[in-house]
Amino acid sequence: MGERSGALTHYTVVDLTTSRAELAGRVLADLGALVIKVEPPGGCEARALPPFRDGSNSSAEGSLYWAYAGLGKRSVVLDLDQPADRDALLGVIDDADVLIESFDPGVMAAMGLDYATLRLRNPGLVYASVTPFGQTGPKAHTPATDLTLEAAGGLVGLQGDGDRPPLAMAMPQASFHAGVQAAADIQIALFERNRSGAGQHLDVSMQAAVVWTLMNATGYPTNTGTNPPGTSEFRGQPRPTLVAGMRAQRTMACRDGFAVIGTHLPGVGERTLDGCMRWLEEEQCAPAHLIGRSWLGYLSELSTGAMPVESFNAAYDALGAWVSTKTKRALLDGALARKLLIAPIYDISDLRVDPHLTARGFWQRVGEDIQPGAFAQLSATPIRPDRPAPRLGADQTLVNARDKKIPRGAANDSTAQAFAGLKVADFAWVGVGPIISKALADHGATVIHIESAVRTDVLRALPPFKDATPGINRSQFFANFNTSKVGRKLELTDPNDLAEARRLAAWADVVVESFSPGTMARYGLDYATLSADRNDLVMLSTCMRGQSGPERQYTGFGNQGAALAGLISLVGWPDRPPTGPWGAYTDFIAPRYGVAALAAALLHRQTTGAGQYIDLSQIEAGIQFQGPLVLDHTVNGAVARAAGQVSRFACPHGIYRTRGEERYVAISVATAAQWLALTKLLPLDLPVDELRTLTQRAAHRESIEAALAHWCAAGDAFDIAKRLQSAGVPSHAVLRPSDLYDDAQLIHRGFFVTLDHPVMGPTPCDGHVTQFSRTPARLSCPAPIL
Repeated sequence: MGERSGALTHYTVVDLTTSRAELAGRVLADLGALVIKVEPPGGCEARALPPFRDGSNSSAEGSLYWAYAGLGKRSVVLDLDQPADRDALLGVIDDADVLIESFDPGVMAAMGLDYATLRLRNPGLVYASVTPFGQTGPKAHTPATDLTLEAAGGLVGLQGDGDRPPLAMAMPQASFHAGVQAAADIQIALFERNRSGAGQHLDVSMQAAVVWTLMNATGYPTNTGTNPPGTSEFRGQPRPTLVAGMRAQRTMACRDGFAVIGTHLPGVGERTLDGCMRWLEEEQCAPAHLIGRSWLGYLSELSTGAMPVESFNAAYDALGAWVSTKTKRALLDGALARKLLIAPIYDISDLRVDPHLTARGFWQRVGEDIQPGAFAQLSATPIRPDRPAPRLGADQTLVNARDKKIPRGAANDSTAQAFAGLKVADFAWVGVGPIISKALADHGATVIHIESAVRTDVLRALPPFKDATPGINRSQFFANFNTSKVGRKLELTDPNDLAEARRLAAWADVVVESFSPGTMARYGLDYATLSADRNDLVMLSTCMRGQSGPERQYTGFGNQGAALAGLISLVGWPDRPPTGPWGAYTDFIAPRYGVAALAAALLHRQTTGAGQYIDLSQIEAGIQFQGPLVLDHTVNGAVARAAGQVSRFACPHGIYRTRGEERYVAISVATAAQWLALTKLLPLDLPVDELRTLTQRAAHRESIEAALAHWCAAGDAFDIAKRLQSAGVPSHAVLRPSDLYDDAQLIHRGFFVTLDHPVMGPTPCDGHVTQFSRTPARLSCPAPIL
C-alpha cells in the first residue's frame, strides 16, 4: 500500500460519503490517515461532478471535482445491495477507527450499517453522519442541495446587489464547510476515544455549518431588535452610513480589475485612509485643499460634525480616481509596504502566478495535475499531497488486506469532554484565532484569552451591541467568538505583564496567536523560544499570508483574505463588478482547517509526546474552497468568473422573488427525478421528457428560469418551498438572521444557546455544527469582559 506520512498514519477511515461530505475524507487523508473510499459499481457521486478534464461533459475518470476531493484516498468497489459485499464492508469496518457517511437519515439503518449496530462490533468506532439538516427533526428528510442549504443557513440572503435577487458562490459551499467541520470533529472524538476507548456518533448539520458563516449577522435580531442594515427587509435600500451622504463603496475599479479598500473600520480603517492619502500626496494626486490633513480620527470627526462630509467624499473620490490608474500588483505592493487594508480581487489566474504562493511552495504537482497545496504547514507531521485521486476500484485488495491496528484499552463510561485538562494560552484576536481556541474551550479545555486594553480587539468596537449601545463589553460580535474562555488583560509592552504572559505560555499545552509574523518573537513568545526546553508544546500561528514568504507581513482581515484567495471574484453578476461572499468570508473557512490541523497535532502528541508548530495562512486555507475550479484552470486553462445565478451543478438553479418585502425562495434541480417532480407543479411549454439531463436543461435555461420566476412571484416563499419539498424538489425560503431563531430545525437541535453575560445579560450565541452523542461540546460560560 506504500508508506504514509502525517499525524494520522495510525488511523483507518471508511469513507461512504456522497458529494455532501467528500472533503471530510480528503482532509483526513491529507493528514496521513488511510482513507478507504467505498464506491458503488458505477463510482461515487463526485466522479460525475464538473468541471471535467479537457472540457468534456462527463467521464468516469475525468472529473476535476473528484481529482480534488478524492486526492489521497483509496478506492474499493462494493455493491451494498449485495449481502456478500455488505459482509465484506463489515470486515473493513471492524478494523477501522472512523466511518464517515452522508446518506439521507435512515438509509444506513436500512442496510444494517447504522451506528447503533456497528458499535456492537467495534466499540471504538467514531461514526460521523453529515446530512443537510441533521439526523432528526422536522426537516431531517427535506430534499436539499448546496444552494438551498445556503439559503436555509442564512448566507445567500446576505449576498449580492440590493437591486437584484441574492446570490450564491460559483462553487457550492455548504458541502465544503460541513466536510471540513466533520474532519475536525472526528479528530476531536478520536482524541477522546484514545483516552476512554469508546467511540461515539457525530451528527453534522450542513445547515448549521452555513449559519457559522454569517459573521456578526445572527447577533443583530436579539441585540438590536432588527436585521443587519442593508440586508433582509432592508435589502433594496441604500446601506446606511455613519452620516448622510457619505461615500460607502468598498470595491473600487483598478487598471486591470478591482480591489477592496478597508477604510471604514475604527482605528485600522482610519489608518488605511490616512496612509492612502499620504500615498496620493507623494504622487501629487491629492486634492490641494486636503493636503496635509490627518485622517486618523475621521470617523469620530464625521460623527460629531467636526469634519464636513464633503471633505471625506472629496478624499474618497480622489482615492477612487487614483486607484483606477493602479494595477492590482502595484496596489498590493503598496499595501504591504504601508500596512494598508487594500487587497486586489484576484481571480484564479492571478493566484497561479502569485509570487508569494510560489515562494511558499504552495502549488503541488500530484500525478499529472497542479493542485492547491497544504491547507496548513505542520512542522513535525507535514501535509504532503502526493497521491492522486484513485481510479475506480484501484485498491480493491484493501477489502481483505488491512493495516494492523494499535491495540486499544477496554472502553469505559467516561463522559468527560474531549479536551478536559488541556491548557491553552490564547493570544489571538479578531476572528480566526479566537474561533479556533473557542473550539478547544467548548470541548472542555481551559483557555485563557489574553487581551490588551491599549490595543483593544477590533471586534469589541464593532456591532451589534447590546441594546444598540456601544461599549467594549457590549459587542455580541466579540462575545459570540469567545465563549467558554477565561479572560486576562495583559500589556506585552509592560515588563511585569510580559513576564506573566511568558508564565502563561509555559503553563500551556497549546499556544494560539494571530499577530503579524515576528510580533511574538519580539516578546520572546515565539515557538523557537517557548519550545526550547519543552518539546511537547503545540503552537498555532495564523495570519493572512503565513509566517514565511515575501508578503508575510501583509496586514488584513477576512475581507482582504477573500479577495486575495480569489473568492470575491466568484460572487456577482457578469455585467457588474463582483460583490463577493458575505463579510470576512475566510474567517469561517480558516478556523475549520485550523481546528483540524490543531487536533491532528494533539493526536500526534498524544501518541508520541512531541509537540509541533502550525503555520495557518488564511488565504491558503481559503483557496481550498475553490479547489475544483483551480484544477479547471491548471488543467484546462479556464478561469471561473462570477456568473450570477448560473450553476454548473443544477438547472434550474436560482433565487426567485416572491410575495412580501424582499422575500425570496431558493430552488435547485440537480437530477432527472427532481426535474420531473418540478414539472408536475410548474406547467412548461417545453419537451419535459427531453430535458432530463443537466446539459439538456441548460440549453433551455432562460425559458425555464423565466417560467419559474413568474410562478414564484405571486406566492409566499415559505409556502412555495413546502410545496416543492413535499414533491421532492430541493427548495427553501431564503432565511434572514431573524428567521433563524424561529427555524423549527435549529430549534429542534437547540442550536442557539443563551448565556448570562456579566454586562450584556442573557445573550443568545451560535451553538455547534456537530452533536457528539457521548461527549458533547458545551458553551460553558459567556465570553470574558475586558
